Amino acid sequence: YGGMGLDFSYNIAVAEELGNIRCGGIPMAIGVQAGMTTPALTRFGSDELKKQFLVPTIAGDLVACLGISEAGAGSDVANIKTTAVRKGDEYVINGGKMWTTSGCQADWMCLLANTSEGPPHRNKSLICLPMNLPGIHVAKKIDKLGMRSSDTAQIFFEDVRVPSKNLIGEEGKGFTYQMLQFQEERLWGVAT
Repeated sequence: YGGMGLDFSYNIAVAEELGNIRCGGIPMAIGVQAGMTTPALTRFGSDELKKQFLVPTIAGDLVACLGISEAGAGSDVANIKTTAVRKGDEYVINGGKMWTTSGCQADWMCLLANTSEGPPHRNKSLICLPMNLPGIHVAKKIDKLGMRSSDTAQIFFEDVRVPSKNLIGEEGKGFTYQMLQFQEERLWGVAT
């Protein structure tokens, strides 16, 4: 909606309408695609990243997923363990994500990872991670009681190399960027 010059109230109107259908998985998948994986990229991403990831995601040509939750850190975002270590002009990613909506079919992930040893609220960064890179293992599609039309994956990273230019905004600001994304995500969820 940002590309059309519309404010956030239009997001909420769409969410409310989607909430009228008798299926939670479809609004969930649309919400992840339109309002949970892209706000930080829209606000803080480079023009190059927006062209590569944001434009085709909004057009519906790419499927996006959000890599935040981990087996030991669901709601406790500050406690994630996945690392992205800078080596030259790349990050090397190790760890895993859990309960990743659209993770089985995603073309790219908005990944939150620890990029330094600093304090937990200042050592994280958001990275645009293509899901076809070597070392990314989509372990399984999680069987759920509901939201069955929305696939949910467990994903592992083993020495995944991604260009450092895929960093969204500034290194170390990922926790703050993600909290801003969560504000929109939670409002979407309430509205649906």
